[in-house]
Amino acid sequence: AKMNAQNPINIAFRQELDRLQKVINLTALQLAIAGTVVLSAGLIDAMNALFDARVPPSWTAVSWQSPTLGVWFPALLQRFEQWDRWLKNGRPKSFWLTGFFNPQGLLTAMRQEVARKHQGWALDDVTVLTRVEKMEVDDLKDSPPEGIYVHGLFLDGCAWDKRGNKLVDSPPKVLYTPLPVLFITAVLKSQAKQEYQSYTCPCYRNKKRTTLNFIFPVQIRTEEPAAKWT
Repeated sequence: AKMNAQNPINIAFRQELDRLQKVINLTALQLAIAGTVVLSAGLIDAMNALFDARVPPSWTAVSWQSPTLGVWFPALLQRFEQWDRWLKNGRPKSFWLTGFFNPQGLLTAMRQEVARKHQGWALDDVTVLTRVEKMEVDDLKDSPPEGIYVHGLFLDGCAWDKRGNKLVDSPPKVLYTPLPVLFITAVLKSQAKQEYQSYTCPCYRNKKRTTLNFIFPVQIRTEEPAAKWT
């Protein structure tokens, strides 16, 4: 089926493709290795980094931080596979959120998409609402009628009790535990009320909790005081 070029999420998808293309455009390095072009200082630095199994600084500048090339390259393949499946099979049922260069862009596009479905809803009037599902990504049969599913998130210092549908202490000596599929949608700010006690959990794109890596706050159900999880 032809992709709707004006759909906000498809626009975000095209932007992600452009960014990925910049990352995998290694033409200059290939030509330098073949002797077709003169080696510049930047290309020499890139070759030395590859020899040491490090990610060349010029690649990191347009991609993401990784301690070694062995960690960086599988992440590149995972990103390529997500976009390749999208191109071949259509919009995915769930999105690997931290695999986006600009995950906030996806969430903004989702808000735009939901707002356009409701007459009189302006983008500034809607906010994000989240809910942890009981399903894993492989169990999904379809995408939600409104909003999106995301997967690939982990909890730090706590765990999700699927049966009890709540946040609990993580097992001993376990730092990171996987979160099931997360449903994200947009609602009017005036209607953004959780039906249960929740903890506002900050979501980051990687383990480093910095402002630069912050994506958005996630409301997670808890039966204990929210202060316990801060």
